[in-house]
Amino acid sequence: MKIKNLRWYIIVLVMLGTVTNYLARSTLGVAAPEMMKTLGLSSEQYSWIVSVFPFTYAIGGILCGFVIDRYGLRLSFALLAALWSIFNMLTGLCSTWLPIAWLRGGLGITEAAFNPAGMKVTAEWFPAKERGLACGVYSLGTSLGAMLAPPLVVWAIVNYNWEMSFVVTGGVGLIWCVLWLVCYRPPEKHPALIASEYDAVLADQIEVVKEKASLRSIIKDKKLWAISLPRFMADPAWGTLHYWMPLYLVTVRHMNLQEIAMFAWLPFLTADLGCMCAGFMSRMLVNRGVSVLDSKRITFTFAALLMLSMAGVGFVTNVYVAIALFCVAGFAHQCLSITVISMSSDLFSKHEVATATGFAAFTGSMGNFLFGLFLGAMVAVVGYNVFFVGLGIFDLIGALFLWLLLKNPKPNTQSVTA
Repeated sequence: MKIKNLRWYIIVLVMLGTVTNYLARSTLGVAAPEMMKTLGLSSEQYSWIVSVFPFTYAIGGILCGFVIDRYGLRLSFALLAALWSIFNMLTGLCSTWLPIAWLRGGLGITEAAFNPAGMKVTAEWFPAKERGLACGVYSLGTSLGAMLAPPLVVWAIVNYNWEMSFVVTGGVGLIWCVLWLVCYRPPEKHPALIASEYDAVLADQIEVVKEKASLRSIIKDKKLWAISLPRFMADPAWGTLHYWMPLYLVTVRHMNLQEIAMFAWLPFLTADLGCMCAGFMSRMLVNRGVSVLDSKRITFTFAALLMLSMAGVGFVTNVYVAIALFCVAGFAHQCLSITVISMSSDLFSKHEVATATGFAAFTGSMGNFLFGLFLGAMVAVVGYNVFFVGLGIFDLIGALFLWLLLKNPKPNTQSVTA
């Protein structure tokens, strides 16, 4: 049976995988109070557990992207998703902090697969003008997973124990792996794909000379650095919203836990809107005659200007205004982040796109890791304001990289994603 618009069902399948990714990632933070009390973990031990994830995630971005390009999307993504689910479930068997840290490291390496895999699906299944929107759709899973984790984890802890919360969220990931293996095939092999839709995507592919990705040649390509450096500047904002915003609201704004539960999830809701805005805005510009590349640079710059809201968080006296500014920042970050992530599918062939996306994710994770270390070391000395100001400015620097390092291809040679 042929299915019209099959590509959108496929990208929703990827989005569901992203939800399981962020469910596993977010379980630790929600379960931490009960886990630390039961195991007798110190704050220092917990900080090591937390810190290992972004470090290994940065390495995993390159490794997973290369594996997916080299060995194929369907089986590679299923294997990596199964591994992150198992690493998450095994956390519930640990009784000391060190094995938890090791498992968290494994989780970081394998969870880094979701962006390279998502961009490879986008490159293989979507025509150029739809790729930004497709990237926004699968990236909805990041915020949805972060929003669903608290009630699901708390339910498991209340009804069972903290160990069961890891089993439940990991089990969801294993169920998705089965669904992925059953439903996914590359477009040229999918029995339900309409031929005319495949021809439309095929016409947009970059002409490929070599069939396998060469990591060395990709790293030497200036286009890679044009999308990687903006990720380095942008990703610290996402880490700050996840790990530092709740602490800031408690320690500086003096909110209680009930208020945190009521308001701390709102920036992730607006982040979902930012995901969709990225795709709609770039598509609208393309429909008005703007090139694919320029449409995404304009969208990124627009969102970078909105990120200036982050700089004002520490200077407003009303806590609800501060939360509103966090919400604007969440919207802006995901809008520009999805935009620059999707550009790898406009600049690299389908045999290189996962590797390029993985390397850009590596630079973004390193930016997040280094910024988090510096913030943790200095916040007691200088406070949060200087860091919020920096986050408000960083993305304007990232926009400069996009405009200075990328050139529009000539009309007769323009090729946007395999």
